[in-house]
Amino acid sequence: MAETPSTPYDSLFKQLMSNKENAAAELRSALSPAAAARIDWRWLTPYPGSFVRPDLRQRHTDLMLETRLIDGTEAFLYCLVEHQSSPDPLMPYRLDEYRQRFWSAWLDEHPGATTVPMVISLVMHCNHEGRRWHVPLDLADLIDLDEQSRAALGELVPRSRYLVDDVNRLDKPAMLTLPQPPELRVLKVLLRFGPGNPALVDLLTQDYGPDLKASFNAAGGDRRFEYVMEYILFVTAGSISEHDLEPIYELLGPEAKEIAVTLAEKYEARGEARGEARGEARGEARGRAEALLQLLCAKFTSLPTEVVETVRAADITQLQAWTESVLAGATLESVFD
Repeated sequence: MAETPSTPYDSLFKQLMSNKENAAAELRSALSPAAAARIDWRWLTPYPGSFVRPDLRQRHTDLMLETRLIDGTEAFLYCLVEHQSSPDPLMPYRLDEYRQRFWSAWLDEHPGATTVPMVISLVMHCNHEGRRWHVPLDLADLIDLDEQSRAALGELVPRSRYLVDDVNRLDKPAMLTLPQPPELRVLKVLLRFGPGNPALVDLLTQDYGPDLKASFNAAGGDRRFEYVMEYILFVTAGSISEHDLEPIYELLGPEAKEIAVTLAEKYEARGEARGEARGEARGEARGRAEALLQLLCAKFTSLPTEVVETVRAADITQLQAWTESVLAGATLESVFD
């Protein structure tokens, strides 16, 4: 499967949610007490891979976690963050598709298996526009049926329900009172209030200063702080200066400053390098993208708008991988797998 390069957004979510304490707290808060009691949280550990379709990875970021039920049965907890301004109206279908992709990979690793493991799906929804989650929570609600047909078909109507944590339901003061680990609160604040926010540093250091400090001082906190800073630099690009970061240094000390300054220098160097190479790379990528679209149209006749946009936004490495997959791909989706 061709990998889509991760963004600071993806990295932040996966790094902080890979922390067992954060993941357990998030999932426990969404599960019923009876369901939470059936899970042996000691086994919770990240499972490799992403199961989101390549053409939707700009919209969804996922993390699969492996665990056990209290009877020892293997089970999985699937966390997906929806970070677009509007919730995906097909989310029940998307999650069912991602689960099928996971089961397919799992069965490849367990030849001869006659059952598949339980997968519990949770969507964390947060975006800076503050729109609430309002789409169906069950696949059955997407099936186009009148009420009489739905009642008559009964159990034949496919069902697949998921959990949702609508972070947008909370304002800044309410987030402070969440009974969750400090680092998890920091994650939600960054995702909810971070993008394009010139006051983000003040929000973190003043309102969430104790949480940020507790996260930094925890085991492995300095490493995870790198992802926090990379995200801050990414979502506030052009709206804050080096001087604006001083409150973070004052709160966390010289080690945090060293991490932040190193990252800022890398960002500056990347920007200069991109500026020099952008013209050539952009022209080559544009040519490869149009050539790939012509091949896809010739083989599959028509292309969804989202596929066209994904191809035109891809880099040269990704375009080359997809181009090599066209001849062998039996379906449009298989080209992007």
